Amino acid sequence: MEVLLQQGEDFPEEALSALPADQAAPEGVDAAAWQRMLLRTRGLVAARSGMTAVAKASVEGLQALNAAASSPQLQGDQALIHASLHDLLGQAELAEQQARLANAQYAQACGARVPAPDCNPRAWWRVLRLLALRAEGQGALVDAMDWAQRGQAQAAKADDPLMQSASLSGMALLSHALGDAERASRLMAQADRLARRRADNLALVRVRYNESRLALRQGDDRAGLRLMQEALKLAQVQGSPRSQAQVQAALGDLLRRAGRAREALAAVEKAYPVLKRHRELRAQPQLLHNGGLARLVLGQVSQGRADMEAALAMWEGAGAKAAMELAMAETSEALAGVGDVKGALEFYHREQALREELNSANREAARAQFQASHRTEAQQRELDLLTRENALRSARLQTQAIQERVWLLAALLLVLGAGLAAVLIKRARDANHQLRHNEVLLKVQSERDPLTGLANRRHFRDVLVHLGADQGFRGGLMLLDLDHFKRVNDDHGHQAGDVVLVEVAQRLGASLRADDLACRWGGEEFLVLAPGMQGDDLAALAQRMLHAVGDVPFAIDAARELSVTTSIGYASFPLPEHQVALNWEHAVNLVDMALYTAKSMGRDRAVGLLSAQASDAAALMGIERDFELARLAGDVSLRVEARS
Repeated sequence: MEVLLQQGEDFPEEALSALPADQAAPEGVDAAAWQRMLLRTRGLVAARSGMTAVAKASVEGLQALNAAASSPQLQGDQALIHASLHDLLGQAELAEQQARLANAQYAQACGARVPAPDCNPRAWWRVLRLLALRAEGQGALVDAMDWAQRGQAQAAKADDPLMQSASLSGMALLSHALGDAERASRLMAQADRLARRRADNLALVRVRYNESRLALRQGDDRAGLRLMQEALKLAQVQGSPRSQAQVQAALGDLLRRAGRAREALAAVEKAYPVLKRHRELRAQPQLLHNGGLARLVLGQVSQGRADMEAALAMWEGAGAKAAMELAMAETSEALAGVGDVKGALEFYHREQALREELNSANREAARAQFQASHRTEAQQRELDLLTRENALRSARLQTQAIQERVWLLAALLLVLGAGLAAVLIKRARDANHQLRHNEVLLKVQSERDPLTGLANRRHFRDVLVHLGADQGFRGGLMLLDLDHFKRVNDDHGHQAGDVVLVEVAQRLGASLRADDLACRWGGEEFLVLAPGMQGDDLAALAQRMLHAVGDVPFAIDAARELSVTTSIGYASFPLPEHQVALNWEHAVNLVDMALYTAKSMGRDRAVGLLSAQASDAAALMGIERDFELARLAGDVSLRVEARS
């Protein structure tokens, strides 16, 4: 079926002829399973070439099968066909809705520990890839990476080199866009090795195509052009007109960048009829944009601007904000090149506004993901603590039962002599003593992080409640998060990560006063309470913390050392100017916002929240809800210091 699906990319009529809707199941193949595979394949071939009637008939066939024997996989297949058709036709919102529906159904069929017999990881991969591309097109890079990683997991289950290399090379592009150039190179090399090892020509086309895009993002236009030309040669060898057209569409842009405008326009004009024949409306705006840029260089300014505006309108309708941002930047540069300074400035300002919108959305997504991970860790810790408390209650009940039996036996055996009774009473006293010892030990354990020995959230909360901080928190508060700590665990192992956490706890303890309290807040986060500390003293403590963590490498073992830095958010409460009272949870949230700002500014620095223009609790909570907006509006005053 996969071979026919691939054939259908270029020759849909031939693929459909090889799969008539009434074809009987081969011998030894379950008839219902065969019919489902047949209908899904016909539907996908038709959807990928805009053959609406065939796609609709396939969906109706799947609906009939589902009516006879309801299955999440069958419902997912229907939604996948709809999503593929909407995606091809440039109906991005409808495509996303159907893809999310398909994802939910496939997750039900395939996501359990024991997948359903009809689970199809290849179908699920197609849905996840569509969602990843949609999120990337919207500029939601964090979400796009999440979808891409899920897709890679399904491609690995299917053991499909084309899907795996497409996922890995796509993740490489996303990693670079998210600022992790090292991981981008590693993932792209992995995709290339996989495609070469399996000798899959189409997989190599996709890898070269994405390698070219990565080279462009790294500022190497020459390598980008060379790699895209290699992708075109591979597509020609494969004999795939559609792949050739997709590569030629991108090649037109690269030729224009190289100053070869006529060749660029020719490449666009070659690609357009092929993609139009397959009804690939989603590719039309990129072709219009590339052609418009080439026309500008060739002096066809009016037609060029019209083509580019039409492309932007199509992207906007599809919600492809990331493509719009790049197109606006290129348009501004091209207009400046032909002397249209006013037009260039107009597009520059439009690009800047859109970029800020996308950056804000990505920051919020990263923050939500960051907070969700810590909520999960906190819930697990609470669960562990409840388990230990339940064990202690059971021990109490057992001890009470022992006492009752001891006294009963003592009464019954009194006649046998005081000596035996004394032995039993001693056992009861020993049991009580052990119980009290266990209670003390459990209390200490329940208030300490078992790895670092620091206070945990429970103890920190009890201290603050004792101080009355649930009514109005007062004092200095500081939240630290180790930078790129996941890389430590990924590259050096969790044992190395534990070594770093223990040493960080010791270094922080050495930097604090006797009355200060440090606790492990979760994962690689540490929270410090500094009663009575304000202003420059609190800023100086933050600097000491930065140096304590970042100045001296961590000795992982006799042969390895590892440099780690931290980012810090801090504040002294109640905040100037209005001294609004707030509880400790809101205080922690505000220093968390300051910490996130330190991360977004480049890490290895401390950001102090000095004051807030909030005259009451409601205004302060408004700042907490949208800290970035408050910062840009000047409603909060920050002190930013990198490790000096």
